[in-house]
Amino acid sequence: MQITFLGTGAAEGIPSPFCNCDTCEHARKHGGRNIRKRQSVLIDNKLLIDLGPDIFASCAEQGLSLCDVETMLITHSHSDHFDPENLVLREKAYRLATDLPDVTMIAGPSVWMRWDEEGMKDQRSQIKRTPILPGRTIQASGYTVTAIEANHHGTVGDAMNYMIDDGSCVLLFASDSGVYSEAVWHELSAHRFDAVILEGTVWGRPSVKEHLNETDFKLMMERMKDIGAATDKTTFIATHFSHQGWAGPHEEIEAKAARLGALCAYDGMSFQVRSQ
Repeated sequence: MQITFLGTGAAEGIPSPFCNCDTCEHARKHGGRNIRKRQSVLIDNKLLIDLGPDIFASCAEQGLSLCDVETMLITHSHSDHFDPENLVLREKAYRLATDLPDVTMIAGPSVWMRWDEEGMKDQRSQIKRTPILPGRTIQASGYTVTAIEANHHGTVGDAMNYMIDDGSCVLLFASDSGVYSEAVWHELSAHRFDAVILEGTVWGRPSVKEHLNETDFKLMMERMKDIGAATDKTTFIATHFSHQGWAGPHEEIEAKAARLGALCAYDGMSFQVRSQ
């Protein structure tokens, strides 16, 4: 399972255009891995997780095409994770020289409500609408995808994380979410993950309900190992960083993650998940 990070930032990105904090100023000066677009992850070039406002810039910068994407998983309806206007570009009028098959889009109720409210049409964008709720499993593009309840977007309550099994490797995509509820921990105890992509939005700040700081990130790692959902061979990858979550360069947050036994994702990072 090949994972490519198209974006690794939180809602404001790094640098945020209306901020001159130390993190944003450092990113403007030094560029490189300090620049973080809004989150999106591509798996095996055919499964896309989240479709935020930076998808065009990410693909152009990394020399990637999304023509081979067969399935899209949307975690929730916040605009940094789901920008319906991106899919206007799938309409035939914007790609006269290219034929594309329909793409399966898996998402919860608030995503579909936003899609409809903004006047988007399944047929025009060649979307196969596939609703999902926590606890449900769907077969898509050769993957077994199971939705679990995220601790996020509480006013709506349908944010989800995803377990993705390709028959060889199992990935847990765990962003955006604060520390899981006991019901979710019970559900995860029946699984074992080869890799876990785990958010670190408020890394250096006090604990909050809907995101993870460094302490909660460590707690999540340890709890997964305690219940047998992860082992010492499981690869943990930190992502979804806010410029307000810590003050400093990429190398600092990378070192902090490494001390916990995790990798630190950056835009353009590609990682091969291997079975334990």
